[in-house]
Amino acid sequence: MIYSVVKGDTLSRIATKFGVPISSLIILNNITDPNRLFIGQELQVPNIQDVPPNATFTAPTSANSLVARARSVIGSAIDYRLGAGGMLPTLTKPSSDGFCDCSGFVCWVLGLSRQTKSPFYKNFGGWIYTDSMEADVKATSGIFDKLSVPEPGCIVVYGALEKIGHVGIVSEVTGGKMSKVVHCSSGNSRRFEKRAIQETLPTVFERPDILWGKFVG
Repeated sequence: MIYSVVKGDTLSRIATKFGVPISSLIILNNITDPNRLFIGQELQVPNIQDVPPNATFTAPTSANSLVARARSVIGSAIDYRLGAGGMLPTLTKPSSDGFCDCSGFVCWVLGLSRQTKSPFYKNFGGWIYTDSMEADVKATSGIFDKLSVPEPGCIVVYGALEKIGHVGIVSEVTGGKMSKVVHCSSGNSRRFEKRAIQETLPTVFERPDILWGKFVG
């Protein structure tokens, strides 16, 4: 069906109204900035009743879709908790209980469950987290290809060389360098009153051991 945006609408409200994932609205309508809707804008809304219960979730694959999905939950009421979130990629948010960590957020953006049967991750107990993602990017097999320069929609990651690793989605690149990253962190949670998912400058990732990886599935 076609829905015309009215005053006060947000993608989240529209998704809730029709019982569809935000990601499906973003992908179906080629939305590059989910925070910008205008009155009268026509959106195609999938008829969820026509989708079989066991239908396969189609994850975003283009850079624009990945960045849009990441941005769709910026400022959501999600607090940081290590090991939380990222189990159900079909949810409209990366967490079902209001808690998430950086790996759970990135897995959700990529349309993955952080617990996977992907062969590469068997050595990591079947879990996708910062250390296993770092190892994947460095390897010649897995779900990520290593990039020499960042691209919008790629991951930026470092492992637990010190205390704990971190990962995010690169959302903007300027002059071949990261200029914005969407990530879930305890620092964001403290700074933005328990709203851990934010788009920030890449300050926390400015270190020599970071890696960029393009999701190839």
